[in-house]
Amino acid sequence: MIEHSIYERIMANITKEGKLSQDFDLEKPKAPNELKYAPGMIDGAGVFNHYDLEEREDKASQIVELMKTSIRTSDESYLKEIGAILNDVRAISVVDPFLRLTRDNHEDIEPQDILEFGYDLAKTSTDSELVKIGISLLGLFDLGEDDNIKNTIETLALSDEFTLFSVVAASNWSNGNDVVFWIAKRVDGWGKIHAVDWLEPETIEVQEWILREGCSNSIMDAYLGLICAEKGNLIYALRQNSIDSELFNCIAVIIDALLAEGPVTGISDYEHAREAMLLFLTHASTHANEIKDLWHILNIKTWAEYTEIDYRDDALSLCEDIISRPYWKEMVLNIISICDDADSKLFYATNSASRMGMDISDELFSIVKANPIKHYPYIQRLFNNPKIAIELIGIYELVLPLDSMADGMGDYLFPDKHQNEYHCLDCILQELAIYPPHGEALIKTGLNCRVVRSRNMACLALAGWVKEHNKKLCDISPDLYAELMRIYETEVNEETKKTMSLLLSGDVESIT
Repeated sequence: MIEHSIYERIMANITKEGKLSQDFDLEKPKAPNELKYAPGMIDGAGVFNHYDLEEREDKASQIVELMKTSIRTSDESYLKEIGAILNDVRAISVVDPFLRLTRDNHEDIEPQDILEFGYDLAKTSTDSELVKIGISLLGLFDLGEDDNIKNTIETLALSDEFTLFSVVAASNWSNGNDVVFWIAKRVDGWGKIHAVDWLEPETIEVQEWILREGCSNSIMDAYLGLICAEKGNLIYALRQNSIDSELFNCIAVIIDALLAEGPVTGISDYEHAREAMLLFLTHASTHANEIKDLWHILNIKTWAEYTEIDYRDDALSLCEDIISRPYWKEMVLNIISICDDADSKLFYATNSASRMGMDISDELFSIVKANPIKHYPYIQRLFNNPKIAIELIGIYELVLPLDSMADGMGDYLFPDKHQNEYHCLDCILQELAIYPPHGEALIKTGLNCRVVRSRNMACLALAGWVKEHNKKLCDISPDLYAELMRIYETEVNEETKKTMSLLLSGDVESIT
């Protein structure tokens, strides 16, 4: 069977919209006990980039020498040696010293040969790390006018795994920003984060796109909030006397992203934070008429309440003027009553209702009963009501395929089947601690799952029972005590086994 190059695989999965199919996956399917990272995450977030400078220099030097030997001899066996090094340290760890050493020590190799070597790797390799090295080499030359190479780079960039390398390479070309812009409009995950980060607002068109479409991505908008506020000239747009509704909605995304500091800095590093926030809330007084608008304003209110800023009172006053409008509660109840599963408004309505102190437990209960598996995320709010909680426990004991889920010991990080059902089970197990002895069948299933997390959640629920009753587990539920004793003997996860040991001994205060 012929193994197609990565470039060929990407080409075969481009949609009619010019993007990469969402089903495309470079990697082979992971085992349930293996972590799976989103394409581009390891390189972009620096995961595993723990090699010291001296080691990276040494590996880069080895790769340069192997590359030169491969070029001189036309012997592809040296590519396997390069691949072995890269699969150990990853291209992201060595690419900078590799390119520097290639630039500084290429006297014995023709530049054209290096270019062809890089192009060949990028277009024909089946190894992701080799493809990245190939792309990087193409950044040493101004190749933006070479349509074949430009198209190859643009095609590879459609995969989030290669976007970072592609935009860095293209940024060295005379028309590189045009290429980066083309790429940014066609990626959505880590690739978009990298592309927008490297995109320069050289024209009004680019700046406008950054402001309106640059921030939203499938990873976390916060990564691009500050970047889009600065590159999109957010403050200029907000200083206008009026803005259109579409622009208001786009700016709301950026404002929300600025507030979500954590993975990166946001509003605390934004030069125009005070003016931008107050201007946005002023525009919101005119434009806020949809449920998502209310959600955005509630986010700002929560942020202002817990942040030390000199304009706190002004921001809270503007927020309250919008939130206090009487039609919001009617809108919330109307959206919940329709319960359109395909409409994201349901999330914004229920979340906003909770934060406004509205009691929608009856409405939520109706939604969950209508589709218990799909609407499990609402369980947590409903478990505050004991009567509803006990009825919900009975419902899930009936609808979940407990026998099929309780399939024996394992070290799975993720379920290999019944994914939504496992989400339901974990969500319920978190709430059972205060409702002894209800849910014994659910806890027993959790203890017998191959997924480690489910066994841990079951143990925490039992620890809650012991604390609630101030009795030993064997006195509360002899059946579950015996089951825990049996499972303890075969438990494969050391931390979980320690938890089980503490639970069996009655030392639940040490369980966290």
